Amino acid sequence: MESIYERDGYQLIEGAISQADLQPLRNDINEQITLHARELVNQGKATDLYLNLPFGKRLVALHQEAPLTKRSWPTTAFNPSLYPLINHPAIIDAVEAHVGPDITFVDYLVRPKMPRSESTAFPLHQDSQYYGKASQHAHTVTVWIPLVDVNEKNGCLFVIPGSHKWELYDSARDENSNMRSFVDVEARGTPIPIPMKAGDILLFHNMTFHGSKVNHTDGVRWSVDIRYVRTLGTQATSSTEQAGVEFMFEKMRNVSLHAAMVVRGDGPRWSLEDWQRETESKRAARATST
Repeated sequence: MESIYERDGYQLIEGAISQADLQPLRNDINEQITLHARELVNQGKATDLYLNLPFGKRLVALHQEAPLTKRSWPTTAFNPSLYPLINHPAIIDAVEAHVGPDITFVDYLVRPKMPRSESTAFPLHQDSQYYGKASQHAHTVTVWIPLVDVNEKNGCLFVIPGSHKWELYDSARDENSNMRSFVDVEARGTPIPIPMKAGDILLFHNMTFHGSKVNHTDGVRWSVDIRYVRTLGTQATSSTEQAGVEFMFEKMRNVSLHAAMVVRGDGPRWSLEDWQRETESKRAARATST
């Protein structure tokens, strides 16, 4: 009998991680907001650090003075708080059920979905539309983790059940750099909302159509998505899948800020310090080559 993930292309696991597991990342985000606020104040673009506001409101207050244009928070400053989440046993156990015992982390993104922002609403898409055509054959599992409770009002994810079994749809980027399919995918399948509590996790396949709508609340909908693939060179796979995995590793090597890291199975296991060192080495090498 096929699993829920195999049938639908996604799996919601409620209460997989504790609030204590999430708090270090929230703390790191708050620290990055403070650094961002100090920079804005020094530039005369903001009048306050808004230290008295709650987690979901500080960036909103700053955004009202100096609009934020980025849709994710690209930095390695979150590595210390992300390392335990990337290696969290409940997360890795869930991923192992779908890709096998040899697992490599390849990337993460911390995302602030700003209130009433069209640019942080994502049309329905397959992640492989962003990665590239060859990636459709590399099973990549995204683990999506909300840092606040999410619902249709503040922009929870929508997924089309079973769409991971469809072909890769042709697409192109729109004015917000979002991938949009050339055909109406909702004519083939109905997207359903996935409301979640902070502490729940959502796993989905790189071919599963998913997206999110505008955040219609007054707070930021913070989330982090972490991506895993089978470790390169392990397990018996088809030549097509092996080529896809090789493509994904090369793609992430070029676009991700973070070094890929084995989290279970064969291969070297890195401490946080090892990962930080390898990540800095990767950034230095990229800087020299440009």
